[in-house]
Amino acid sequence: MPLSIFSPIIYLLFGLILGKFPIELKGRISMLLTKVVIPLVIIYNIATHQSGTFVIMAGIIVMMFLMLCLSRMVTKDPVQNLCFFYLNIGWLGLPIASTLFGDGAAMVIIAAYVGSSLFGNSIGVGLMAHGQDIKTRIWQTLQAPPVWALLVGILCLPLHNSIEALKPIYDVLKFLMGFMGMVVLGIWLSSTKITASDFKSALIPFFIRCMTIFVFVSLFILVCQYYDIALVLNNKPTLYLLCLLPPAANIIVLETHYMKSGRSASMIACGTCLSIAAIAAYVAFVLLKM
Repeated sequence: MPLSIFSPIIYLLFGLILGKFPIELKGRISMLLTKVVIPLVIIYNIATHQSGTFVIMAGIIVMMFLMLCLSRMVTKDPVQNLCFFYLNIGWLGLPIASTLFGDGAAMVIIAAYVGSSLFGNSIGVGLMAHGQDIKTRIWQTLQAPPVWALLVGILCLPLHNSIEALKPIYDVLKFLMGFMGMVVLGIWLSSTKITASDFKSALIPFFIRCMTIFVFVSLFILVCQYYDIALVLNNKPTLYLLCLLPPAANIIVLETHYMKSGRSASMIACGTCLSIAAIAAYVAFVLLKM
C-alpha cells in the first residue's frame, strides 16, 4: 500500500496534536481554506471542466434533496436533517480519492463538493435561520464562497487553455485543501468531548446514511450508463466513497450562527471517527482488487 494513502490520517493526527496547544488556529485555517483555497480549486475545476462535471453536480443536488425529504419524514429537527444529507465531501473525500484514484477522481469529488455546498448551505440557512425573510436567505446563499466561485468559474470558461496552464499552482492548492481540511478536523476533534453513548447513537444513522447513499449512487450510475457519461462511468469507486463520508463540519458553523447551539458537534465527531474506520476498510478492499 503506497505511503501516500496514509497521508490524510497523518494530517489528521497532526491536527490532533496542534489542538493540544493553546493557540487558536482552527478559525484562521478555516477562513483561509473556505475563502481562498477551496474557491480557487472550484474555479479551476469549473473553468477546465470535463464533460459530465455538471451532471455530477446536478446528481448530487438531487440526491441530497431526496435524502432531506426522507429525513424530514422521520424528524423535523434541522440539526439531524443536515447531519443526514450534508456530507464532508471536500475536506475528507478529496485527499483520499485523489491519492487513491488520481485526477479524474479529484474532478468527480470537486463537482460533488460544489453541488453539495450549494445545496447544503442554502438549505441549511433555510432550515436554521428562523425569522429571516426569503430575500435575506437568498442573499446569504449567494455570498457563500462555493456559489461565487462557481459563477467565476463559469465566467472563466472562455479562458480554458490559459487556466489549464496553471495546473502546477492548482496541484499545490489541491494539496493544501486536503492538508488544511484534515488538520482543521483534527484540531476540532481534539476539543470535542464524545462518549461511548454518543458513538452508539451515531451508529444507526451512519449505517442508514451509508445504505441510502449506496442506493442513490447506484441509481445515478445506471442513469449515467444509459446516457454514456464517461466521467461517472470511469470513476465508480470514487462515487461509492461518498457512502462512507461523515456529516459536513460546516454544519456546526451554521448551527452556532443561526441557532446559538452546538448539538451537531458530537454527531459530526462520531460520524468522522466511524467514517475514517470505514474508509480505511474500503481503501484496503480497493487496493486488494487492484
